[in-house]
Amino acid sequence: MHTYNNPLSITSQFSFCGLPFRLDTYSGCAIGCKYCFARLRGGNINSKKLKVASANSIIKVFENVQKFNNKGIISEFIRKRVPLHFGGMSDPFQSIEKIYEVSYTVLKYLKSINYPVIISTKSDLIGTDKYLKLFNNYENLIIQVSFSTLDESKSKILEPNSPNPIRLLSIIKQLTNNNIKVSVRWQPYIIGVSENPKDFISEIASVNVKHIGFEHLKLSLEKNSDLENKIKAISGQSIYSEYKKLNSITNGREYVLPIQYKRDIIFEIKKIAKNKGIYIGFADNEFQYLSDFDCCCSGIDMYNGFENWYKPQISYAIKKAYKNGLETIKIENIIDEWNSNGSIDKYVNSKSRIIKTNKQNTMLDYVLERWNNLDSPFNPTKYFNVKFEGDIDDNGYKIYKFDKELF
Repeated sequence: MHTYNNPLSITSQFSFCGLPFRLDTYSGCAIGCKYCFARLRGGNINSKKLKVASANSIIKVFENVQKFNNKGIISEFIRKRVPLHFGGMSDPFQSIEKIYEVSYTVLKYLKSINYPVIISTKSDLIGTDKYLKLFNNYENLIIQVSFSTLDESKSKILEPNSPNPIRLLSIIKQLTNNNIKVSVRWQPYIIGVSENPKDFISEIASVNVKHIGFEHLKLSLEKNSDLENKIKAISGQSIYSEYKKLNSITNGREYVLPIQYKRDIIFEIKKIAKNKGIYIGFADNEFQYLSDFDCCCSGIDMYNGFENWYKPQISYAIKKAYKNGLETIKIENIIDEWNSNGSIDKYVNSKSRIIKTNKQNTMLDYVLERWNNLDSPFNPTKYFNVKFEGDIDDNGYKIYKFDKELF
């Protein structure tokens, strides 16, 4: 088995996400979800190509930060105790974990220092006695369990190596009954496949979950024939044809449904969730600021211990203006938030890097560049109801506004 050498990283989503600090104990994911965004980024591959990280090496990074004044973004994030998203590109509890137990070993150490961790998984390994014991009394731990559908037959087609959703629901109830914090990720919501919001949210409410993260399916520009065939087998429709018919737009390497289409579903879900006593977070970037909590779609700021989530990013600037009832959105909303000083360039796709001057670029450099660049897919004008009418602040940064008429 090959060694995975980059388990700790910063995601390219840092300019709009509150959880950019990522840990993956395995490179590649054998669960094999047909819709997985990581399939084209090396995260979802055949089990024979899986790579395993060294638990001791990961732990040593954390220990050295406590002992030495290490430089670099990863060290800065650890020192600040920025919450760690565990399972950003692959499932930390996929079947290979039964052999190597890297996730268990690392999580045991993180528990010993009560480091804030958010696990993303759809594995039933989390329901076994060994892992339940590990999760118990881990104060700064949140487990996010992912679904695309609660229908067993549909799930078997789209997620062939995943436990059936009914079993996952029973495990979630087991976790919540043991006072372990659990959130559900309804990601992705697939038109023609996923349940209607009322039925899905009712089922989630029945297992005592208090937060749901929601996101529509993003389709890769490079046609995913496997996904196309699987969805056609379920719904009888071509998902690519449906996205074209709905005038989907191109965002990076993916087709994304237009705001006008997503808006009605977003508002319906928000209303249903509120009636069920469930908080909602929106992972569709355009609607992030309509989430019930501040930390993007995750809702982790509803719990103590997660206060140091990453704030100097565009979504939070818009969120702060929105929740404070302001008409304008200014960079000053986030400019004074804690940020790292290290270079982020190596974590950014070479085609997306800022042209280097005489220094390496920080995360804030990228946020400021994207803030003023109306052509950037991360610019505030790409969010629902946000527009630019020509106003500039004293430092040369654009001032954006909400379009009241669209609310």
